[in-house]
Amino acid sequence: MERADDLNEERLRILGRHLADLSLVETVRYFPAGKEDRVVATLEISYYPDIVDSARLEVRVRLNGDFNFQYFEGWSGEQWSCRWDRHPNSHNTRDHFHVPPDPHEEAAVDASYPSPPTDVLRLVLETIEHRINDLWTSTTDPTFPSEYEFTGEFGDSYRDDD
Repeated sequence: MERADDLNEERLRILGRHLADLSLVETVRYFPAGKEDRVVATLEISYYPDIVDSARLEVRVRLNGDFNFQYFEGWSGEQWSCRWDRHPNSHNTRDHFHVPPDPHEEAAVDASYPSPPTDVLRLVLETIEHRINDLWTSTTDPTFPSEYEFTGEFGDSYRDDD
């Protein structure tokens, strides 16, 4: 991503207000210490099975339209995470998705995202909802982050399959 002074504070505040209106979101922090370039939404843990200890969404948006949405789940000392990105890079197209459970450049897939960040947020929230539903269907035998292997199970709305 570019320098923090390219931060689109106005757009981030709008996205934060959208998040704050959702029952899934417990708190929204704007530009917190240590993460001054983003909005951090802590998700309501009661939406998750007991195996998940914490969940949050971090959002960064730049003035040039670049962005980064990263979703995290905490699991008894393990972390499950994925990331939606739009920025120039050497590993994928400008729009790309870093697959869970540990989003590395080597495992990123090309993607195609809508232009407005509010539409990207909608896509991200739909994926999180799908993820939560999947977690509830596997509560008797959960797949821990260290055992998880991405299979594209969230549909293809974040992928460019052309």
